[in-house]
Amino acid sequence: MQRITIKAASVLALASALLAAACDKECAPVAQTGAAADQMADIRRAAETSIRVSASNPDAVRFRGVQVWPQAIKNQFAVCGQANVFGPTSNTFVLFVAVVTRDEFNQDPARKFKAEARVGSTVTEATKVYVDALARCFEGGGPQNQRRDSVPPLPPLPQDVQAVLAGPAPAAPPPAAAPVPAAPTPGTAALQPATSAASGTVVMRQNGNIRSSPQGDTLRVEPAGKELRVFGEGPGGWLQVGTGSQPDGWVHSSLVQRR
Repeated sequence: MQRITIKAASVLALASALLAAACDKECAPVAQTGAAADQMADIRRAAETSIRVSASNPDAVRFRGVQVWPQAIKNQFAVCGQANVFGPTSNTFVLFVAVVTRDEFNQDPARKFKAEARVGSTVTEATKVYVDALARCFEGGGPQNQRRDSVPPLPPLPQDVQAVLAGPAPAAPPPAAAPVPAAPTPGTAALQPATSAASGTVVMRQNGNIRSSPQGDTLRVEPAGKELRVFGEGPGGWLQVGTGSQPDGWVHSSLVQRR
């Protein structure tokens, strides 16, 4: 149990770092006054209460970095932050996301807010909470108003987080009839041809890996705000990029913003 908790905390630490690095001006909380501020406080209390009641020691649960985000669906809010649900002797905080729905018509005065919370206290829940945070922890997040016959897209899970959760992927054996390619020399990018040509530029939304090929070895880490030129696109959302007139690596589209 202790080993699972430590691993979950490591995953959530990485998730929190990625989310913090991805924040731009839209991540700043909007100032609230009067009745609006009271409502946000009530929504936060409803979310925290839903987490406390599911903990083994409700009185020992602690919170930090909690923010309330109005969602795209009317009367729905996402409450995001960190919680310590492991008891008074633990200093481990993990990510949580709670979806709070307001009863607009006061059909149940005793339950003005309905809250459903998910806490990353295990490795499995840590992954789900991270995906929820990507989809909901910003203003206007969550499911959009779509047609009944459409399915809302899921946000991509960055390759770095997949590697932490699943471990290194086994190398596929080369085809019997094809020769084994020579290993690239140190410092040389082993680039694969892009499926289709592309152009323009992108800006790193956060610190991210530039790889020798899609899901290949890491060549370097580009900092947030670095501008890269796009030379091509590969399957799975991968972009062939470079800093000069020639491509020198691959980056996943979830880590950049197009210009």
